[in-house]
Amino acid sequence: MTIKSIVFDIGGVLLRSEDESGRKALGEKYNLDPGWIENLVFQSPAAQASSIGSVGSNDIWHNVAVKLSLSKDALEEFKRIFWQGDRIDQGLIKFLHDCRPKYKTALLTNAWMDARSFLMETYGITEGMTVDLILISSEIGIAKPDPRIYQLLGDKVGCHLHEILFVDDFIENVLAAEELGIQTIHFQVGMDLINEIESKLTI
Repeated sequence: MTIKSIVFDIGGVLLRSEDESGRKALGEKYNLDPGWIENLVFQSPAAQASSIGSVGSNDIWHNVAVKLSLSKDALEEFKRIFWQGDRIDQGLIKFLHDCRPKYKTALLTNAWMDARSFLMETYGITEGMTVDLILISSEIGIAKPDPRIYQLLGDKVGCHLHEILFVDDFIENVLAAEELGIQTIHFQVGMDLINEIESKLTI
């Protein structure tokens, strides 16, 4: 099937936590499992609410501060260490840039309310320059794997759903997209993603 649009998830695909030492250090400092630390940040009710635009990211960090009894300065240090292992994949960014204008390129992410400004200020990722479209769950009030977010994606990129190639690291998001006829790649660490995409583009 012809592909007219290439769409990436951000967290776990384009932006990955490649150095876990900081989160391990936080776990040791607070005598907690690193997985518990990640859940405290990503899986709290405040984080889930921020992903659909109900609350701001400050609520997430307030919850962390309360749970760990952190002062303002200690919370800022926690945030710095928590994020220090994240790396943006410049090779994938270049690949997406090079795909334009032959393909409509987009990012589809479940992210907190300040994600757009964070991506621009921290990594220079901007709509209309890095990719054609950035669709963020908190800005539209719908998160993957809700079918409505994929339908909105199709409307925004101006393609039939079966003409979209979507890459995500969460299998539930991939399966939900496939149910609607979207072509998918389930990204996993170590995968040669560019080669996987190019093999589908030549079919």
